[in-house]
Formats: sequence, C-alpha cells, structure tokens
Amino acid sequence: MKRNLLFEIGTEELPARFIEQAIGDLKILAENYLKNHELSYEDIITGGTCRRLVLFVRNLQERQKDREEEILGPSLQVALDREGNYTPALLGFAKKFNLSPEALYIKDTPKGKYFCGKKAIPGKSTMELLPNLLMDLMANINFPKRMRWAHYDYTFARPIRWILALFGEEVVPFELAGISSANYTFGHRFLSTHRLEIEKNDWNYYRDLLRKNFVIVDPDERLQETEQRILNASHALGYPLLEKDLLKENSNLVEFPFPVVGAFSEKFLALPSFLVKTALQEHQRYFMITDDRGNLLPYFIAVNNNKPRDESVVIKGHERVAKARLEDALFYYQRDREKPLSYFVEKLRGIVYHIRCGTLFEKTQRLIKIGESLRKKLFPELPPDKVEKLLLYAKADLATEVVKEFPSLQGYVGSHYLALDGENEISTGILEQYLPSTREERYPESPYGIIISLADKIDHLCALIGSGEKITGEGDPYALRRSANGIIKILLEKGIYLPLEPIFEFVLSLLKEANYLRNHQALQEVTEFVRKRLEGEFLSMGFSKNFVYVVIDQPLNPYMMYQKLLALKDIHVKKEFQDLSILFKRVTQILKNVTVDSLPKIDPHLFEFEEEKSLFQLLEQKRDFIFGLYQSMDFKAYLENLLPFKDLIDAFFDRVFVMVENEAIRNNRLSLLNHLASYFHLFGDLSHLA
Repeated sequence: MKRNLLFEIGTEELPARFIEQAIGDLKILAENYLKNHELSYEDIITGGTCRRLVLFVRNLQERQKDREEEILGPSLQVALDREGNYTPALLGFAKKFNLSPEALYIKDTPKGKYFCGKKAIPGKSTMELLPNLLMDLMANINFPKRMRWAHYDYTFARPIRWILALFGEEVVPFELAGISSANYTFGHRFLSTHRLEIEKNDWNYYRDLLRKNFVIVDPDERLQETEQRILNASHALGYPLLEKDLLKENSNLVEFPFPVVGAFSEKFLALPSFLVKTALQEHQRYFMITDDRGNLLPYFIAVNNNKPRDESVVIKGHERVAKARLEDALFYYQRDREKPLSYFVEKLRGIVYHIRCGTLFEKTQRLIKIGESLRKKLFPELPPDKVEKLLLYAKADLATEVVKEFPSLQGYVGSHYLALDGENEISTGILEQYLPSTREERYPESPYGIIISLADKIDHLCALIGSGEKITGEGDPYALRRSANGIIKILLEKGIYLPLEPIFEFVLSLLKEANYLRNHQALQEVTEFVRKRLEGEFLSMGFSKNFVYVVIDQPLNPYMMYQKLLALKDIHVKKEFQDLSILFKRVTQILKNVTVDSLPKIDPHLFEFEEEKSLFQLLEQKRDFIFGLYQSMDFKAYLENLLPFKDLIDAFFDRVFVMVENEAIRNNRLSLLNHLASYFHLFGDLSHLA
C-alpha cells in the first residue's frame, strides 16, 4: 500500500533570498532521508512562498520492507571444541539472537573462518518513522541565518506558525516549538484569514485550494504570474525592464502578485538612467518602463502582496517613496557635479583601502605604475598619457556622494563623470575594471578596460597577500579567489600571452618601497594561489588531470599554457607520441638522481656507438628550428617535430648502456640525455602522460 505525504511549514515572512535555497534543500534532504530509510516513492514535489515551505511525496510506501542482517559470531576455533561439539560461546551467541545452532553457517572473512547467522529485522511503518524524519528535515534546511523566538530553544529562519503534516488522510503526529502538526493550512494573510482544512491529500487539489485563496505555492508558476501581470499593467505605457533577478525577488516577496503602475516627475529623467534604475530597483524593487528605443519613461511598477481596496491610495504611497529616493539621487548627483574629478582623487587620501595596505590614493599611485607596465607589454600603441589618466581616476568615484549612497554604482559613476568631461575614449575602462562580475560572464572589451581590470586585480592579490593576510579554505572575505579567477578568465578569453610572475614581482616591489610588504614569501604564495585556480579552470574546461599536470608547473602564463593543452590534446591521439612519452619518462627516471648542473659539456669524441652520434646530430640539426617553433608559439608543430626522436631514442636504449663504470663516458651519455630532455622540458613534464 502507498499513500501521499503532504508537509507544509507555515512561518512569518521569510526573506526572499532564503526561499529558493530552502526549497532546493527540502527536496534533496527528503530524497536522502527516504533513501536512507529504504522507503520508496513515485516522485517528490517541493514549493514555497514567503510564508510557507512545502514538501509533497507521491505514493510513499506505508512501511519498510522486512530485511535480514548478517551477524558475525565466534571464530571456528572458539565455536567448536576438539571433538567438534558446540562450545558455550557458540551456544550463547545463538541464544542471544534467538537462533538455533544448526541455522548458523561458517563464513570466510579476512580474519579467518567465523560462524555467522541471519537475523530477521521487520520493517517499521512509515507513520512511525515520519515524525522524526520530518523534524530532522526542518532542522537541516540550510538558511543564511536562523533565529529563536518566544521561550523556545529551537531555531528556524522565522517563527513557525503552523505545521501541516498528512500521510494519506492521517495526521503525522508531532509537536515543535509549541506547534502541533495538523490537517489544515492557511491562505493569504490578508485575503483569506480562515484556516483551510485539507480534505484530499493530492497535490493538484492542494495547489488549487491555495490558489483560490490567493497563494501560488509553485515558485515557477508564481514567477510566470508575476511577469504576466507586470506586462498587463504596463501594456498601455511601454516595455517593462524585466531583469531576471529582480523578477525572481519580487515573486518571492509575495504569495500572489498585485502590480500597480506609479509615475514620477520627468525632471528626474535628466539623471543618468543607471542612477534612476538603481534608486528605484535596488532600493524599492520597482520595475522601470522604457519606450521602444530603450529610453526610460517616467513610470514604474510596484508589485504588492495584497489587493488594494483603493488602488489610488497605494499608488500615491509608492510615488511618495519613489520621489524621495529620486530627490536624494538628484541631490547627490548635483553635489558631485559641482566638483571636478580631480577633487575626488584627492579625497581618496582619506579612504582606507586596507589597514595594512594604506589608502585608496596610494593604491591609485600603484595602479598607474602597474598600468604603464601592462601597456608596454600588451598594448604599446596606446597613448601613455591616456592610460595614466584612466588609472588616476580608476577609484575616484568611491569618494563621490552618489557612490556613498549607492555603493553598487562604483564604476558606473566614474565612467559617466569621465565621459561628461570629454574622455569618452577611456571612460568605459572605469566600468570594465570590475569585469568579469559575479552576476554575468562579461569581460572587458577595450584595451583600456583590459589594462585597468588586470592592474586592479593583480594589485589586490599582491597587496593583500603581501601584507600578511592569510588564505584559508573557509570563506574569502577579501575576494582573492574572485580576483585570481578574473585575471585567468580575462587572459584566456582575450587570448593574451602574459607571464604573471614578473608582474607579481614588480607589484610586490612597489609595496616594499611603501613599507607595506610584510610577507616575504608573498611572490611564491601569490603565484601558487593563482596556479591552483588555473589548474581548477583547466579541469573545468574538460582537460584531463594528466594533461594539466604536464603544463601546470611551467612559468605562469595562462593563455600560453592553454595553447599547449590544445596542442597536446590534438597530438596525444597519435600512437608514436604516446610511445615517445614513455621513452621520455625513462629518460627522466635515469636523470632523476643526477645533478645535471654539474654535468660536463657533450664531447662527440667520447661517443662509442653510432646511436649516440645519430641522436646528437638530430638534436643539433633540429635545435634552431624546434626552438623557433616554440618562440612563435606553434606548439602543435613543436610537438610534431619531436616525433622523429622516437626511433633514435629507441635505438639508443637498445644498444647503449648509460651507467658504465667509465666516469667520462657515463657523464657524457648523461649530458646527451639531459640535452634531449631539455627539448621536452621546455614544453612541460611529458612524463605525466606515460
């Protein structure tokens, strides 16, 4: 027999950001718990709103299956005496588990032969298991924060107000934080105040009952309803900006959406559009409306969780709030525009970047020097004065009134103010310094943006690690991982060859000059930190561990290493290259315990076999061409030109014994192998492929 399980936790209003994670956790926990308790079911549905979290399990079996458990008894030597009779040890074991001695059997184990028996374990009824199982579910939902309420020693995201728990038509009995489980729920807080008894344990019945009482329990359905109602409300005016995150947040703030359209004075449209949108979207969660060309219109949409008796009153309330937010934005914007950008650069002297790394002004001075170094390496055609101006104003907007009030607008404000000053060519770079962002996989497009983004992230890594901040596996308060990943992704996405160690060393020298370098292992730590992130990036791109290990310990140049991996992936399918990798591993094993720096120069006069001469001649003949391919970064051709060495190395090992007693001949052969190995080591450690 099977029954449906319906479980609902009714609460005070949950924060919108808690809901999606909690619903996901509820499903995963239920799947794991039912599996661990060996309870089968047809499927699991979860849902929730700001006032409830819901679990529905369709066709859950009514009891566990009976099962047998093997019990290990005494060893053969202990269980039988010399005549083969049962000993008291065996008889006591059988009696303890209510088994007859004849029902026992002998089993081979790693410790020897033992008597064993099988004990029948009857399955428990599901109703017996459910109270503890459901309470465990509630205790293990992952919320960013939990709270206690009243005098109860229990924590949840918000106070619990009711618990609906039905297995079939029967209430699953338990009590938690003063609330007893029951067979009823509640509809919308304001539009359906009476309790709703569940007359049929069925998902469609339950979902429809709640909808009739102004609760859309399915998150996807509620999201679609919210979107459609916003479109309907704005239809006669324009096109709503339905940003995905804002739409999802609004749908999780309500149990049933009731959007209304408000208006604001057109004078506020003189503000930058990003400022208007931030003032109303970020702070009030309103949706903006645009015309067919994407220009903002003086209207907004507010989504309410209650159907207003008098819509005009509600709209006026929203309009008062919107006006206040926009007046603030206008005031701060006008205050900022009274001063030149250079004023805000000077204000950076009073803003601490990090207590161990000085002020934002000092960081700006470092960025100018780092940016010039990157310009020379990456974009030497760019005017130095333009790059310097870009870096000078990189952090200026952090001192503006607008960014102090709306911190998420850093970059946007600086870019806008610089453009108003006529610096359109470089203004985009101010915004691009924060790319790639956590919200979207966008990258700097302009050379100026690439320079400032790399400079900012490299300085951040070196400054924090150089000042002595420790990198731990728990959290990332200074976003060091984000900076490292940003550097890697920009270089890979834009195809930029950039050796990173020299840049790190240069930045650390700037910190040392300013007496901010306290960690004398910083170069090694920064390099290995980025290398570890790069290894993870390569693995996530689908390269095998063996391939990654070939290149990962090379000098840190992410795009060059990526190109090597692509070449390796292409050529590794050739059998002769796989055989060559095995031979190279043999070479490295021979050289493993040799101090190669002390080996003498190769002396051709000491060659005794033709195979030595042939290998040396090919090495000399190919040297300039092969190294030329490497310098031009044609790594596939480089590897292909190593293939002719395969037969000669084979012949060398077939005929030549390296570790002879004659020291001069032995060292000469070791020098030859070391010379050969250098051709392979330049690319990477190919021994990982063997």
